Amino acid sequence: MSKKTIFAVLLSAAVAGSSLPLTITANASDVVYGTMEIPYSEFYASEGIDGVDTVSSATTNKWKNENLVKGTYSVETENGGGDILGVRYYVGLTQTTLDTLGEDNYNFEPVEEVPAAYKLITVENGEVAFSNVVGDTTEEQKEVSLSTEMVWGDYVLDVSGLNNSNGTSEFGTIYGVVLETAEGDKYGMRHLENIWRDEIAWSSGIKKSEPHGNTLKYEQYVGLMGQTLTGITFITETGYHTVPVNIYIPVKFENTVEIAECNVNDTATAFTATGFPEDYEKVYFISGNGQFSVEDGSINYKVQFPGSYNLEISDGNGKYATVNTSFVISTDDMPAKFDGEKLVPADNVSDEDFNAFITNISAVTVDETTYSAAGKRGLKLINDDGTVIMDAVSRDVPVFGEDKPYNIVITATGYNKTLAFVLNDDTKQEESSEPSEVSEISEISENSEVSENTEASQVSEVSRNSQTSTNNNNAVNTGSSGFAVIAALMAGISSALAAVFSFKKKKYN
Repeated sequence: MSKKTIFAVLLSAAVAGSSLPLTITANASDVVYGTMEIPYSEFYASEGIDGVDTVSSATTNKWKNENLVKGTYSVETENGGGDILGVRYYVGLTQTTLDTLGEDNYNFEPVEEVPAAYKLITVENGEVAFSNVVGDTTEEQKEVSLSTEMVWGDYVLDVSGLNNSNGTSEFGTIYGVVLETAEGDKYGMRHLENIWRDEIAWSSGIKKSEPHGNTLKYEQYVGLMGQTLTGITFITETGYHTVPVNIYIPVKFENTVEIAECNVNDTATAFTATGFPEDYEKVYFISGNGQFSVEDGSINYKVQFPGSYNLEISDGNGKYATVNTSFVISTDDMPAKFDGEKLVPADNVSDEDFNAFITNISAVTVDETTYSAAGKRGLKLINDDGTVIMDAVSRDVPVFGEDKPYNIVITATGYNKTLAFVLNDDTKQEESSEPSEVSEISEISENSEVSENTEASQVSEVSRNSQTSTNNNNAVNTGSSGFAVIAALMAGISSALAAVFSFKKKKYN
């Protein structure tokens, strides 16, 4: 059997999913290697997964951010967003097959060395077929946790220690992810909507859109609900990296939980929970500071401090996903005040009540800019002791970068009133920041010796440092012409100063 025939057999075996060893022994002139832009549908079809579609992004930059979508190819849409069409992955094929493809060669670009992993290509009756990945399969041990509470979808798998950054991970560049279940199903994941750094997320139809305005394509993932996940396989440039898991995917459902307004002075509030399946066995739990007891339709409480609390409704049978709803217990009191330097307890307020207010600060508005105190980009502007963090920086810009008064408004969760004050409110300093004409005159007349007459006394009001003689006979020596000239000049200056002072006195009076 010729080497070319051996290559053809191995090619067919790879496409058919045979367990034969996939070692290529054809002549170098018979086989070419390179990269191709493979649509998601064809990339995953060779992994035994059908129906994997493109990803549409409404954002103007995330769909082309190499740190998020490395290894993919895309096209810009009319609205400035983009469609991620698939991945540029390594392939191996005969020169004859490449010639057969002609211009429809998936934008083939040759590489000089044989890749560590690649997909084999055949063409039969004009149809192109990609094999599964020819390369190593490595089992990896990672901590994996499942969450059913997120804004980007219905479920998210956090693969701890994957350290995905700069578009790569511990495994290399991630070109695809396959979820496998105990029921024998496979699900292919796509970049941006499903593959996100070290997280794998998807919607099963409860959340149909995400905060960026993108419509989530959930149809192909509905079947994951109620199944047990047994493996997560990452497809990289070196082959398969499989993480074994045993995670049940609880069933989510559309529901509504409404809780009536709560005041710290009350002892109970009503709530309604609708849309729950008949076989959902409700188990209630409320975390947070305070004492609670919950029964169908009523939350009984006795709490000391206002704030945000969470009502958790879980399924005692473990079939369905847990439902979480936050609610706020509020007060009309304001336990803090500004003493000119920092926040302190208001009159007759305990340190505990004051500390509760500081802990619950949710946002601080500085002039017309509001800084959230929570979230990944949250910025803390008030220390626990009530002092303002004057060297705080937001996105490389100092919050208090100018020497001026700042209008501050503090909002805290559970407190119906806001705390407003002016920081750096130094009125005297403001008034003296611009020198007046009177002060200029004082500088001119400083250390001048003037006689005690009407005009000189007016000048002395302006010049606090002037030394005024109390002896009229010693003011001027009239026997000397030189001193007479000096006296005349001094009299002229005194008149001018008095006139100016008279104008200023009228102006400020």
